[in-house]
Amino acid sequence: MKNYFLFILASLAALVCPQAGSAQVAPALGTAARFALFTAVGAVSNTGPTFINGDFGTNAGAFTGFPPGVVNGSIRIADTYSTQAATDVQTAYGYMSTIPCVIPLAVYGGTPAVTLAPGSYCVGASTTLAGTLILDGGGNPNAKFFLRVSGAFTTGANSVVLTQNGATPANVYWQIGGMVTLGQNSVMRGTLLVDGAINMIEGATLIGRGLSRSGAITMDSNTALVVPVATSTSWLGTSFGAGTTNWFTASNWSNGVPTSQLDAVVPANATPYPIIASGNALVNSLTIDTGASLTMTGGTLNVKAGVSNSGNFSATAGTTTLSGTATQIIGGTGSTQFWSLSITNPAGVLQRSAVSIHGVLAPTSGNLTTNGHILTLLSDAAGTALVNNAGTGTVNGAVTVQRFIAAGNAGTGYHHYSSPVSGSTVADLTTTDFSPEISQASVYNTSATPATTTPFPTVFGYDQSRLATTTNNLLAFDKGFVAPTSLTTPLVIGQGYAVNLSRTSVVDFVGSLTTGNQTVTMTRNSVMTPNASEAGWQLLGNPYPSPLDYSLVAASDRAGLDAAIYVYASSGPYVGAYRAYANGIGGNSVLPIAQGFFARVSSGQTTGTLIFRNKHRLTTSNSTAFQRKAPDTRPLVELELRASNGATDLLYAYAQTGATLGFDTQFDARKLLNPSGLNLVSVATTGETLAIDGRPVFTAATLLPLTLGVPAAGTYSLAATTLRSLPDNLDPLLTDATTGQTVNLRLQSAYTFSVSSAQATGMLKGRFTLGFTARTALAATPALTIAEVTLYPNPAHDAFTVQVPAVAGATQLHVDLLNILGQAVRRQDVAMSASGARLAVDATGLAPGLYILRLQIGAATLAKRVVIQ
Repeated sequence: MKNYFLFILASLAALVCPQAGSAQVAPALGTAARFALFTAVGAVSNTGPTFINGDFGTNAGAFTGFPPGVVNGSIRIADTYSTQAATDVQTAYGYMSTIPCVIPLAVYGGTPAVTLAPGSYCVGASTTLAGTLILDGGGNPNAKFFLRVSGAFTTGANSVVLTQNGATPANVYWQIGGMVTLGQNSVMRGTLLVDGAINMIEGATLIGRGLSRSGAITMDSNTALVVPVATSTSWLGTSFGAGTTNWFTASNWSNGVPTSQLDAVVPANATPYPIIASGNALVNSLTIDTGASLTMTGGTLNVKAGVSNSGNFSATAGTTTLSGTATQIIGGTGSTQFWSLSITNPAGVLQRSAVSIHGVLAPTSGNLTTNGHILTLLSDAAGTALVNNAGTGTVNGAVTVQRFIAAGNAGTGYHHYSSPVSGSTVADLTTTDFSPEISQASVYNTSATPATTTPFPTVFGYDQSRLATTTNNLLAFDKGFVAPTSLTTPLVIGQGYAVNLSRTSVVDFVGSLTTGNQTVTMTRNSVMTPNASEAGWQLLGNPYPSPLDYSLVAASDRAGLDAAIYVYASSGPYVGAYRAYANGIGGNSVLPIAQGFFARVSSGQTTGTLIFRNKHRLTTSNSTAFQRKAPDTRPLVELELRASNGATDLLYAYAQTGATLGFDTQFDARKLLNPSGLNLVSVATTGETLAIDGRPVFTAATLLPLTLGVPAAGTYSLAATTLRSLPDNLDPLLTDATTGQTVNLRLQSAYTFSVSSAQATGMLKGRFTLGFTARTALAATPALTIAEVTLYPNPAHDAFTVQVPAVAGATQLHVDLLNILGQAVRRQDVAMSASGARLAVDATGLAPGLYILRLQIGAATLAKRVVIQ
């Protein structure tokens, strides 16, 4: 009676104080895991219709009784598998001995039933399990039970071991230090690691494994079922798992980290939810329940079966790969946003829910079929999604391709778009803060004074043939702009459109992704008057859902066209600048997704053909910017015309073998005048104004006449922003015929000048030239030192004076006053006379503190500290 009372107390303690059984690592069974019954040393015998589900064998001993017994697996006798299994059973048995006995018991089971929570239990002597033993997982699918017996173990007739509330036979482990006898019609659950014989009396059932390191196995019309191999593993969160977000932590999952054979389930209420930050995650199928989430911030996730997401799948980096062999499904009711998605399944992938992608969509060796569901290629300040077309797969069905305007293309203004899908219309240009205004398109298109049209259209295509028939009061080039008259007007593949909308707008193009060769045929009306000089311009556009590198467009792909292209960078509603690119010089050759651009049918040609090809496309993520620069190693002078409001325009002069002093269709770029009114050009000997001017070579005889236009009277500057690979014996010179000054651009990179009201009414011709002279040895000119610069008073209050002595060859002094963050708070340019320069620096309104005065005189850059009080 006393012993029974102690047993009840122990059982109650087990229920009230359940042990952290899920935290204890289970014994590694190795090869023994495939066996339902196995003995390392001992005979195996059977009578009657015994059924074994799993392998059955011995590593040393006789084997009889099959048939009449049936083994739904392999019989293994002294083979490679059984030899390894013998070692693995010995190891697992020894491991069980290291698990502490947390709760000692007198017996297992009883009447009424005894219930145990997850944990480690032991009976210190031979024992019999009578009645019922319930192993309760408490709702934890990872709950583990470790049950030890220090001697023989017998289950009484009709006794039962049950698992419930998440507990499974796969997580129940017995260590038995003697013979095991399973009584008549009894039901046993778990893996038995036995140091002795295993005797199953008629009708006994083992749902688990019977593994002996030494002893015979005797059976009589029994059933032995190996513990089912886990097919799925569930995320546990804080309640039952390790409580971290690491996908690769085994204790975060009910059956270990997912594998290619193991489905992954992320249930609700299992926070914190998993994150893949790095590494290579692998899973058979992936299920995310309502309210649950999976986040990728890096790494890869390889899925062999389907994705069912009813929660939230989000990514800020990383790649998800669908690599099965049968058609894979992306389904569920949740939000599924991949960063990059790669398809390497020849059977393809089928959508059954909405999907969005922020990085690269790569149908490498299988198709993605949208199946009538939304597929969105996202675009925002973080980047723009693209399609990598290098593989053999395609995307079938309608796709939404977004285009966000980068911050570099500031303000509301005319941005040049093109559609990367077929089937898109003018209506697709509608955004959350913009609707195309074309109600008066017909009026605009036929008006003699189009600029007075109200409301003014906000969408335009370009038709150069209008220059021959239109008699409105616009400039010749602008006559080609024509507004569509219907929202259902198709956006033609390969054509560009000027759209006046905010840079914060995100345009959605909806249709089938464009791929393969796209041929655009263009014309040039060379006999029209009086606008013949502006003939042949075409507003085109990148037709693909990926960036296009125009430098890969061969001459044969642009028959009858000049080599140059022109991208418009808006800086306001009606102002901006055209950035030219030709022959690797100027603006970047990369045309991002949905980027429109101008090109031109060459003089003397009546038609031209541009063939866009898949091989022109880029296959990796690219900047969101509509315009970028690329380096070049040929001799180059890049001049920038600057206005006080920050507006700029660029001219490129470079040396190119085969170039002439006239206009070269393959080396030069004509000047498209900027709506801002700020323009800088060189003039070819044949009269063309150029934005990119290729010369055969730079010598002391090279002279480029410059023409510039400014929008108003005021102060402007010309700066050499790039001097690259110039001959060592030449210095570039900028000459101002109005002031008589000549600036060596190696010694003084910027020159400031004034333009009067009378001069601002048209283009300034003949005032500036760019030339070269034999380089002066710098060693003959003494260097200016900071000690020679006078600054007073210091400390200063509202102003201070700077006195700089003369510097040979320098005609300009540039001054920056920098705060402690390195930000320029004051800037001045002063002409240097034969006696030097003296200037006053205004410090009114500056916060008290330490400042740095930086001076640029010729080739010298000096700095002096100033204290403002």
